[in-house]
Amino acid sequence: MKEYKQIFNGKYDDKGAVQAIDILNDKPLTKDYFKTRPDMKQRIEKAINTGTYLASYQRGTRLGYTFIAEEDVKQAMINKPPIEGVKVIKKGSFKNAKPPSNFFINELKWKFLIRNIERGKNIMMTGPSGCGKTDATFKAAEYLNRKVHYFNLGATQDPRSTLIGNTHYSKDSGTYFSESSFVRAIQQENAVILLDELSRAHPEAWNILMTVLDPIQRYLRLDEKDDSPTIKVASGVSFIATANIGMEYTATRVIDRAILDRFALFEMDVLSEDEEYQLIKGRYPSIDEKKLLQLCAIISDIRKEVNSNSPRISTMVSTRNTLEIAELILDDFTISEAADLLIYPLYPNDGNDSERVFVKQLIQKYVGEKEQHPLFQVDFKD
Repeated sequence: MKEYKQIFNGKYDDKGAVQAIDILNDKPLTKDYFKTRPDMKQRIEKAINTGTYLASYQRGTRLGYTFIAEEDVKQAMINKPPIEGVKVIKKGSFKNAKPPSNFFINELKWKFLIRNIERGKNIMMTGPSGCGKTDATFKAAEYLNRKVHYFNLGATQDPRSTLIGNTHYSKDSGTYFSESSFVRAIQQENAVILLDELSRAHPEAWNILMTVLDPIQRYLRLDEKDDSPTIKVASGVSFIATANIGMEYTATRVIDRAILDRFALFEMDVLSEDEEYQLIKGRYPSIDEKKLLQLCAIISDIRKEVNSNSPRISTMVSTRNTLEIAELILDDFTISEAADLLIYPLYPNDGNDSERVFVKQLIQKYVGEKEQHPLFQVDFKD
């Protein structure tokens, strides 16, 4: 029996268009794929019409294709290798680092992230909200078997108490200094310090972090404590900051160039339609296949519109939001109902030519069902 690389299960949708899923790798073929590979469309159509599956195998330097019966598919699925879990790698072995199968990130960027953590270097992760910046940090630390110390600088009202500590008074011992959890964290060797929402931090926090993040100085001065001692950052500590950069994010600040120079910039990519499908299918394997394909296509079209030359909408739907929508679908909400709750509120509704109307029309194109209320609703008052 050949060692198959892919096994495609094809079918026609309600409109007669060809659809297919690589069931060996849990990866669908999108409509854009068929536009560039008409040969694959023809092969899959033949498989549909003959009641077989299309399988690929290695033939020299290229892939060969054959049609197989359901019995062969069952055997191939039995021999399918198990999903790889999180691996612990030795120091310096980042060259062979592979992302865990339950997390989608560019392999080169994952290797760079692992390398910087191993080398105790600083990274600033940028990208739209909900694209996985914080999750990537925890996944990378877990991969290396390191502990993450989390500090949300965007929610910090008093940077000095959060990063340095506070002076207190007690009847028994008088005035004393209590150091912050940040001070304790930076003294732990090989720790991963997550500075979340750095672009929302108070400038005072940036001033305090200047010497901490500097690759040569690497110390924190405790000004509130007697004699103002300095705390050295322990060996192997890596600082990872996350930041939302762009006009759509309110309450963010233009980060000081001196702070930026202390980080290697790392841009998180938004998931592709295929990657989003695999992520949701992996987390919720019982989700309705048709609804999942519709959801991924809708989210993909929204993101394409945002990135077009003349976008008619101002923001995209994040992966975090998409996972929440998938949970609603699992709980028997329709896509229209889920969109009404979690997608439409993201877009202003200021007339018949509004962003919300555009998104509603886009979604209705996929779900093919009437809304529970009129698309254009006018309130008449006496």
